[in-house]
Amino acid sequence: MQHIRKKYIRAGFEEREDQIMGDKNIGNSNPFTGCTIAATGKLENFTRDDINSRIISLGATASNAVTRKTDYLICGDKPGSKLVKARELGITVLTEQEFLKMIPA
Repeated sequence: MQHIRKKYIRAGFEEREDQIMGDKNIGNSNPFTGCTIAATGKLENFTRDDINSRIISLGATASNAVTRKTDYLICGDKPGSKLVKARELGITVLTEQEFLKMIPA
């Protein structure tokens, strides 16, 4: 009986894993799904709240800090220490325009 229960639990895990991967695959044209993204500097088209909302709408996590877990940094005018930190950590830095071009229509 214990063996059957383990199989059932494992099958449930695999089913959930497939759902998660399926969700990611739905947005194949969206490179930001599942990523952590921070923004720095003055952006032309977004307030800080607006860019964070847009990041979340893309299935990503908006972050106020740059860490090893950060995948992208969106950089506007007069970036601060976040840009320095991103470069030190080898994080991909995007201009606002590059970010907008990568978003699926």
